[in-house]
Amino acid sequence: MDKLEQGIAAGIEVSRNLTVYTDLPGKTRNSQYVDVIVSTLIHKHSVILVDCDFDTADQYFVDSQEIYLVQSMDVLTIQPLTAFLRDLKTRNVLDAEKLRVVINKELKVKGLSPKTLIGGMSFYNEPAMTFMTELFNKDTIKYCSIPFETENYEKYLEAIVDCNISINSYSKNFLPNLKNLGDLVYPLVSNNTYGRMDNKYNFQNNGYEERTKKKGFFKMSK
Repeated sequence: MDKLEQGIAAGIEVSRNLTVYTDLPGKTRNSQYVDVIVSTLIHKHSVILVDCDFDTADQYFVDSQEIYLVQSMDVLTIQPLTAFLRDLKTRNVLDAEKLRVVINKELKVKGLSPKTLIGGMSFYNEPAMTFMTELFNKDTIKYCSIPFETENYEKYLEAIVDCNISINSYSKNFLPNLKNLGDLVYPLVSNNTYGRMDNKYNFQNNGYEERTKKKGFFKMSK
């Protein structure tokens, strides 16, 4: 990150199609360098994914083309996320049209479906329940789900220990869902499926494909 602030893109080249830029845990970065970092990355790469948290500088959300909200089935984690989104909206940083949802570790839970979770994420509820703020349209937002399977999680943990990450041994049920996420993030990689996806993606002919033909800046947010 120090080099990125100087306009030098020298990340860790994991593979021909993946370069990772990381930083020391807990280190605070001056937001004045965001424009330099983003500009440097866009000139070097075609797609940029930024793993964000609640302390990420506002300018990243402004510069992003898409913001991915990663939510598990744990409903108790929804309130901090919606509070953060409410704060972004209050500062005129949040653009609801950029938002996408990824339901991670989906399980069949009685009375709790992905649509129900998304509905809970779409509103900020003030703790005293005196008012609500709508953050996005729950009926039109693009989303996908990644199922939770114990065998896949075990293989993932083993891969972390062995420092050998691969999805080759994951279940046949898991891989199509992972591909759905890929199609959502990288629509041009699978051009032959664009415009013919499942209805849950709610894709419309709104110029989205044309915009992503250019060098893009994509954002993933937790």
